[in-house]
Amino acid sequence: MTDHETSLRRAEAVLTDPSMTGEVDTVLRRVDGGYRAASSRGSVDFRRGDDGAIEVLTTTDVNPLANEAFDHRTTVADELHDPWAPLGDHATPYAMDSVAQYFDSPHAPDLTILHAPTHRFHGNAGEHGSLAAIQARAPFVAAGPGIVARGVIDEHLRAVDVAPTLAALLGCAPVDGHDGLGNPRAGVRLKIQDGDERRELLDPDVRPDHVVAFLWDGCNPQALHEAAARGDAPRVAHLIERGTSYRHGVLSSLPTATLANHMTQNTGVHPGRSGVLHNTWWDRGREEVVDLLDLRQMLDARDHLRADIETIHEALHRCEPDARSVATYEYGDRGADWSSYARMANGEQGAPLSEERRRRHRTEEFFREVPDYRNFSLYDAHSVGDAEWIWSGALGGLPRFSWFTLNLTDRAGHVGGPHSEMGRAAIRDTDARMGDVIDAIDGAGVLDRTAIVMLADHGMQQTAEGEPVDLSEPLRDAGVDHLMLDAQYVYLR
Repeated sequence: MTDHETSLRRAEAVLTDPSMTGEVDTVLRRVDGGYRAASSRGSVDFRRGDDGAIEVLTTTDVNPLANEAFDHRTTVADELHDPWAPLGDHATPYAMDSVAQYFDSPHAPDLTILHAPTHRFHGNAGEHGSLAAIQARAPFVAAGPGIVARGVIDEHLRAVDVAPTLAALLGCAPVDGHDGLGNPRAGVRLKIQDGDERRELLDPDVRPDHVVAFLWDGCNPQALHEAAARGDAPRVAHLIERGTSYRHGVLSSLPTATLANHMTQNTGVHPGRSGVLHNTWWDRGREEVVDLLDLRQMLDARDHLRADIETIHEALHRCEPDARSVATYEYGDRGADWSSYARMANGEQGAPLSEERRRRHRTEEFFREVPDYRNFSLYDAHSVGDAEWIWSGALGGLPRFSWFTLNLTDRAGHVGGPHSEMGRAAIRDTDARMGDVIDAIDGAGVLDRTAIVMLADHGMQQTAEGEPVDLSEPLRDAGVDHLMLDAQYVYLR
């Protein structure tokens, strides 16, 4: 046994000891010929075959990834019943496929910690990043020309399905391409594509003139559907009424985190293959930490995408060279003709917010008293201001494709929890801000020719109250020399 394998086994033993169940649910790592998920209750070793099929090799006691149900915890009441259930009881849709793609990255950690929901490892009331269904599941609602109106349906799609579906909606012609591992694929919408277009959503006889996507970062879909039903999110409710909403959501890939799944939804390629593994990782080639939550690095996040994959913007321009595409406050903006982040990266200043715009659609209690709520409300006001300016025709024409990102729902979910008064206020405020952009599209006279998609990059799970525990300490005490990133990702030295 190599020293590396000895250290990995020691780290796993430390982190899956029964004394750690309050902090650690499951740990993931590579093993010879495959992958391993282990918890204090049991383990599973599995492999991915040449055809992509998953084969379970061995299990002991409770397999933490055994429950891959898509329909668990799809209401707030279901979610809050037994809220701290461990993986195995808490469903983990597509878990083994997701683990395998994650470790396709040369920069994947040696061991990944999936925290228990009883551990506020970042000190947050709401959290994501795990394979748990509540953390992976995000809302997906679509309406307008080219969309089949089915109401709320008991189905799901994956994050990798978003880009090919939107590319098909835009009319991008099918091509012969490859998946993210280089395997040939015929009739795909992007040259490199892991996901599939969701044909049941699309009307093949109707093509919209414009497609607009609104991403509400970290929005819990159970909370969103409840808000729409009680009248707190009327714009979302109207989209559901005249379109389709997936009750089982859009399921994000591991890690169920922001940068990874923004890029996956914009490219159709899993995080382990796209070049953007997570918000942060250790670049083994450069021997340096990449931190895409650092503002300077965040603005250039697109530069980490593989050169041979396509974003939706790039696929559209390949098929329609004269089409205009735009993005506001979005990381997966490579190829966009106009992008907030690309302009910021070039040192350009956006228009200052007027006092009226600063005050519009904000919940005063949280805006005054919670700095993160105030800051992210202002970021979203800038995103909406850019979007309204674009749809005023200021660029000389209207965009064929727009991607507008709003971030308040994520920050409020972290700070207050997804079902808190703060979380509900964030949904109300964000719904109203999205409504301003929809009104701008209507003002341009093209709303009836515009397909609108509302989605999120991942979900959000309530965590139990408590203080974060530094898991590096027991690893060091056991003699495991390592680098810990983001309190979850263990790189052996």
